[in-house]
Amino acid sequence: MAHPVLWRGKTFFYPIGNTSAVCLTQDLCPTEKADVLLLGCGDPRHILYTVYTNSTGSQASRKLDFTCCDLESAVIARNVILFTLLADEGAAQRVPQIWNIFFHFFLDKASHDLLISQCRKLVELSSDLDSWHNGPYGHFLRMCAGDTLAELRRLWQLYVKTTICSPSEAKAFESAYAADVKASKAKFGFVFTASRAAGPLSMYALKMAGDHFNIYWETGICSAVPKRPSEVSHPNPTLAYSMVGDKFGVHYATDPLSCFHLAEAFAPAVGSARHPKQVTLKDVVNICKTQFSRWCTSVSKVLRSQSPSSPNLLIIRCFVGDALSLCQALGYSRTTKSSSTPFPVAPWNNACITLDPDAYGTGAQSPVPTTFNIIDTSNLLDHVGVLNILAVTSPILQRTPSATLYTEGLSGSSPEEVLPQQLCGDIATIGLLLGLIPVSFVSQFTNRSNMHELLMQFTTDNVTQNHERLAWKLLGGAEKLLTDLDCPIDIAAEQLAGVFFNIYLNMFSHENMARKLTMVKQSPESIKLLGIIHYHRRSFVEILGAVKRRVITDWDSTMNMLHDKIQNDRTLLTGMNFYQDLCCQLHLLGIFTVKWMSLQMVQEVHRVERPFIFRDWKMLPQTVCIVLVVPRGHLQPLLPNLDGAGTPVLQCDIRGATTLNTFSRINTVFGTVKISGKSDGKTAAIEEDVTRRYGSSPLVVWFWVPSVALSYENRLSVGLSVLSTPATCMSLGMKLGLNLSLFRADMGDERLVHILRQRPNAVSEGPVEKSMQISSRPMKTPGATFVRLDRECKKPLSFTTRVDIVEPEMKASLTSGATPTVNQVSMHSIAIVLGDKSLQFPFPLPVDAKKAKLRIARKSLYIEITLPLKLALGETDPDMFPVIPKGGDLALWNTHRVNLDQCMPFSITNKKALDWVNPHVSLMFSQRERRMNQSLASGSTLLDVKHTLHIIFAHASGTADGKPPLCYALQEEHKIFVLLYITDLRLDVGSHAVVADAWVMPSSPLSAKVEAFNKVSGHVMSGSNMKQLGIPVEERKAWMHLLVAATERCRTWEHKTNCEYRVQGAIPLTLEPDESPICSCGAGVGSEAFVKKYPLLRPLAPHVTRAAISPLFALSYMEKVGRPEDAVTTKTPPMPASAAAVRHVCAACGKEGGFGSLLICSRCKVVRYCSAGCQREDWKGHKKRCVAPSS
Repeated sequence: MAHPVLWRGKTFFYPIGNTSAVCLTQDLCPTEKADVLLLGCGDPRHILYTVYTNSTGSQASRKLDFTCCDLESAVIARNVILFTLLADEGAAQRVPQIWNIFFHFFLDKASHDLLISQCRKLVELSSDLDSWHNGPYGHFLRMCAGDTLAELRRLWQLYVKTTICSPSEAKAFESAYAADVKASKAKFGFVFTASRAAGPLSMYALKMAGDHFNIYWETGICSAVPKRPSEVSHPNPTLAYSMVGDKFGVHYATDPLSCFHLAEAFAPAVGSARHPKQVTLKDVVNICKTQFSRWCTSVSKVLRSQSPSSPNLLIIRCFVGDALSLCQALGYSRTTKSSSTPFPVAPWNNACITLDPDAYGTGAQSPVPTTFNIIDTSNLLDHVGVLNILAVTSPILQRTPSATLYTEGLSGSSPEEVLPQQLCGDIATIGLLLGLIPVSFVSQFTNRSNMHELLMQFTTDNVTQNHERLAWKLLGGAEKLLTDLDCPIDIAAEQLAGVFFNIYLNMFSHENMARKLTMVKQSPESIKLLGIIHYHRRSFVEILGAVKRRVITDWDSTMNMLHDKIQNDRTLLTGMNFYQDLCCQLHLLGIFTVKWMSLQMVQEVHRVERPFIFRDWKMLPQTVCIVLVVPRGHLQPLLPNLDGAGTPVLQCDIRGATTLNTFSRINTVFGTVKISGKSDGKTAAIEEDVTRRYGSSPLVVWFWVPSVALSYENRLSVGLSVLSTPATCMSLGMKLGLNLSLFRADMGDERLVHILRQRPNAVSEGPVEKSMQISSRPMKTPGATFVRLDRECKKPLSFTTRVDIVEPEMKASLTSGATPTVNQVSMHSIAIVLGDKSLQFPFPLPVDAKKAKLRIARKSLYIEITLPLKLALGETDPDMFPVIPKGGDLALWNTHRVNLDQCMPFSITNKKALDWVNPHVSLMFSQRERRMNQSLASGSTLLDVKHTLHIIFAHASGTADGKPPLCYALQEEHKIFVLLYITDLRLDVGSHAVVADAWVMPSSPLSAKVEAFNKVSGHVMSGSNMKQLGIPVEERKAWMHLLVAATERCRTWEHKTNCEYRVQGAIPLTLEPDESPICSCGAGVGSEAFVKKYPLLRPLAPHVTRAAISPLFALSYMEKVGRPEDAVTTKTPPMPASAAAVRHVCAACGKEGGFGSLLICSRCKVVRYCSAGCQREDWKGHKKRCVAPSS
């Protein structure tokens, strides 16, 4: 496994999610089939919400295929119960009981009877895979493996068993369950993490979330009343059995409110003027139940419309096991066409993953997904490490521009420092190596708000969580020209070795003793962080393997240099203890074989040294498997100490008189070992103890070692120990001693130690890793981009590519002495121009054509071009909203799709009820961008777009200048290029953001459009009906791109066969201000809502296109974002001074004035106000940034 083995001491059951539901298809094209892999899937809220959001429009015909994986079988067992209940007749009427079954600790009789009845039915249907798949649910609910079905059946039987025991047993069960519930409640007084589910209105949910949490854990039900009804008395058996044991072990911070979208309860509904402060806890609970009912009804409707004989729109596949192993097994199955894989089902489990051969085998009639266009990893990165996730998911992510990997993190209180630490390197560098990049990192904005997280940090001391959800896409996917999304890169061997070594030092920084001491001295709390370890040497080798598949280099030279750096390193004090482990794993995966492990050297050692333990072996392999049996009697007294240490890392070592070698990639299982054969023919079979740590069987540990490691000393011992960290030393040092040793045996003790040619239970000869060995890319790969890094080999500086000139006219121009020019085509591509001809070239990351350097070979007819990367914050091009053709559809790269009709509109009639809007929208600006108020020029197109959006949202909500205008006219030098009409402000609850439901009408010479506008121009342009916004030329170009993305992301219509995008081969159609950048396919579609809102504008209805316009939020994981109190205490729109000075906008209310009509701040000479009253009102916030200009 790519993750170290952890002792499962204090563990918890997570039956209910702790973040709001999201739409998993929001980055796919509307009709694109969704092949979704959910790793660490948890409860089914994301599936329920995704089906609901796909229930209308063109998405209603989308096929949804979910593969759900969770290590906790009880999670999958509960999910299956829910989906089968929804597939049954009358499901809509039983939703209240389904809610109780899924969320409550205690049940009423009707809910309990429904649950037990359903479990009995599931037990009858699940005797084997055939009976399940041929049953009433098998056509849509599939089991990926027989082991999964057997484990789920075991749990359903346990649930049923709670009702057929004796009265005394039933009473004992009820008493123990109630006691466990009471003991599990959080010991701290106020838990309000569910408030993040309210998104931009989370400041109103803080107290309510705390109140509900206390009621929920006191009563065991979701309620606004702090007393449980007497009839609700039955323990919920689905919460009584899990990996924690046969008891209630639900995590102490669980709260069902976290799963839903609480903003819908707090935002004022249309027609209501209620302030969020007037919302009651009963309102909040009811909105959650309403959302759950809405989602379940949508799922039930889809399931009830399906049958075994017809194609299914919804398929759910279940797998119980380790997420990393499943990814590797799926990739292995796809490559080898075999359903039997060498990857373990889970930690502490000796069985390997065997997928259903009817679905994954060579004879499968309808092959199932083994690659995916959506992979969601929940918050697994907090548990297994983001590098482990990227290494195993990248190979099974489909190679399309819409394919997306989602990661979520809940740890880390300093968000701008967390991601590089998690990646063990620079974001761009890791992206180039692995081929995946966070979309927002390239775009420098996100449509997803995390205002709720920033509010928690502002209002609470010692915040240890920050929820960050990132979308990762294939490198270069934003570029229309790029056809190979596996675009290879070339890195010099010396620099690549330097990168690898930096990653190595960061992955194993816990072995840097000097760093440990410094951290503990600076912050005693950091002891906990130092104990969180996600990587061992195999993890590092897996990363090297992922890079080897895509990077072109002299691999042997790279590895030799890396090997020397590691051997000579003195930074990691205990690093060389793992040297043999590293060399062993490099060999097993086919990454690199050090000289002393070559077959020739091994055979020579065997011939010369004749080691005693290999005395009867005919031929010595390069690696051998060591099996260590730890007697239960020795381990049992240590269990309380191990449990008290939490989840320490286990490892093995081999000691001699003068040597110590540690091996961290170990396999553990409770069971008995049966040995057959002798010497090099010896084999081992492990019979696993199903009661595991609660049984009486010994602990069996096995791991691979280089055979040479056992050849030079005759007196060797093998041991099992706990990895030393400050936390484990403090908790276990007194009991286990300095070495934290759990058990040790002599290598020659054949009762406890076995040396094998192959792993236990192996069916093939030799290490199974042989079938997984990784080959490198050919040294000469066409189209490769050469990457140059900085001197420290940490950050990429430039790309270089060679362009062979083959076009006759360009060849003639080059040989005649013409000088090529380089033009920027998009943020990822450039054009080399020779004469009247040009060639376009894409690059994996944004480049700066203005700083291009050329090397021209006129005789050899090629041009070598070097371009610096363009990743500095604030450096963005107008095409920052890419829309990419994908087959016959269009893919959005950095703006997710929304179903506007399912987004709740909110009322703007009560301005006091909207005091959350400005703080929310103001989080578009980072502290860096706020400081640019003191500059006379922003120099950032993105910042200019943000400022315009800020003004639009301020006026549309009525918080800036009273009644919202009828339309917004964006103009360049007094020439309008687009009119925007906003019919509603809505909640994009999945992204915790507001979204403007807008209708856009770009300028166009079309006579029909001109005539229509002339009919209404008197009304549109009268008084304050039109808000005119001056736009500089580069921002106007950005808006042309934004209009395409904004209309595409909410479309409910299909592009026509004669769509202008397709006919003209251009997106946007133009960047000229007097022509439309968007196609006409959506013009007038659904405009009844537009006419209803603005009946006097009916003539415009055929010419307007619906658009979803969202704020562009700053990235809190890249830089510090303005603190919420800045926006609460002042109405100052955080804009660059250039906007205030050039556009003449009142910094307090946003009102525009002509030249000389606004008052200017006498101190800073930059910020302007429309009145002395506005200046006084704004002074509290402005004085923090008001600086007199230097003389």
